[in-house]
Amino acid sequence: MDQTRPFPQASTPRGPAGSVGPVPADPARQRRHRAEPLTPAPRLLLFDLDDTLCDYTSARDQRLRRAFGPAARRLAGRGDPAPVLDRLVAASVAVHPHGADHFADLLREQGIDEPDLAEAAVDWYRINRFHGLTMFADAAATVAALRTAGGGPPRRVGVITNGPADVQRAKIELLAIERLVDFVVISGEFGVWKPDPAIFAEALRLGGATAADAVFVGDSVEHDMAGARAAGIRSVWVNPTGRPWPGPDAPPDREVADLSALLPLLEAAPAPAP
Repeated sequence: MDQTRPFPQASTPRGPAGSVGPVPADPARQRRHRAEPLTPAPRLLLFDLDDTLCDYTSARDQRLRRAFGPAARRLAGRGDPAPVLDRLVAASVAVHPHGADHFADLLREQGIDEPDLAEAAVDWYRINRFHGLTMFADAAATVAALRTAGGGPPRRVGVITNGPADVQRAKIELLAIERLVDFVVISGEFGVWKPDPAIFAEALRLGGATAADAVFVGDSVEHDMAGARAAGIRSVWVNPTGRPWPGPDAPPDREVADLSALLPLLEAAPAPAP
């Protein structure tokens, strides 16, 4: 697990109604976490990009902290700007997790009505779009190992990602994603976004596989897990913080804390048919 995606800090377990004691086991979650192989073994592995292969959220938060730094120092005066910066970042993500059009309104709500300061924050955030963006530490090695895990012919690997074509293409080039996978499907190029099953069908076509022969790996409940389910593809939910499955839809087939936990699911699986 990359150090930029820490697990939650340990705390005293609590049972029902807040009582101190062990949390009752969740049999459904235990089944999803089991290392039982995915059978039949997939001939095609499909991945989400942001927050699955690369650490988008940490990079975005770094950008917001740099963009809002001058405003936080102005608001803090002689005090510590760190809590102010934390508040600005959280407020910005709550308004729009990806955009910057709201920066001026947000700063105005915090007591700073200075268009030049807001404009400078917007400009820095947009110009440095990929500041701090990296692959997760285990991503490249894990994807390479998964191609041949379990023996048999190497399986194909693809990526399905939501986002504007120019942004995602530049990101893919920066991270050298196409050296790791056989193909990439970008919603902004294809014209349909996850969770629409049509974009998953396009990935199956490019991968030369049926839905039964594929597995999709992603972090988003709304886009990744729901989309894979709608397309009839088995799913693995990447859930590093251990949050409970939100429902009400059926949970994924497996749940992992990081990408390296995928290996046991395939290493013991029967080799895919040629």
